[in-house]
Amino acid sequence: MVKKNKNIKVIFFDIGGVLLHIHPDKMINRISDITGLSYESVKFSFPEKGHDIYEKGQMTNQEWFQTFKSSLPSNSGLTENKFWGAWALILGEESKVIDILLELKKYYKIWLLSNTNPKHIQDELDNKYVFPKLVDGAIYSYDVGLRKPDKSIYIKACELAKVNPAESVFIDDLIENIDGAKKVGINGIHYTDMETLYKSLKQLGIIK
Repeated sequence: MVKKNKNIKVIFFDIGGVLLHIHPDKMINRISDITGLSYESVKFSFPEKGHDIYEKGQMTNQEWFQTFKSSLPSNSGLTENKFWGAWALILGEESKVIDILLELKKYYKIWLLSNTNPKHIQDELDNKYVFPKLVDGAIYSYDVGLRKPDKSIYIKACELAKVNPAESVFIDDLIENIDGAKKVGINGIHYTDMETLYKSLKQLGIIK
């Protein structure tokens, strides 16, 4: 059962791997089917630097498609329309963490803090899922030009949510992102499973 901890005002949630199950393997498989390339070839060709730029809002959707396509050893048949169809497969179903979010919302402000891109937000998240309508605000990497675990994005998140870092909690499935949050004084919870999440929230005095 959730209880009010007067020292905590805001709880930030990551999206992929926490509120949503993600399936990058499905995207890779679809690209493999389209191009005739092996799964491994598509996976190892993924343009990480370009993706980082895209998620910082410094690349348009079309530029990202071209960057991805150009990174492949062979891209025969990969049209932009087919690419975005594959890209949408990354986002899966909502997780059971949504149930916790709903309970926490009764006592705390809830914000999203995610490394993400405009295509996933505008075409997928805003239209297909419930949780974006439940939160008080969102910090998306492409909107603020910053990406976790850069400590600047956590500072920006607290500014936007109007909360002191020590009065906030951040839940993320990647330990490096939790480490980044802790560096600016945010209470971090590394999400691995529901049981561990409950234990961590209990330790912070957020649930009984």
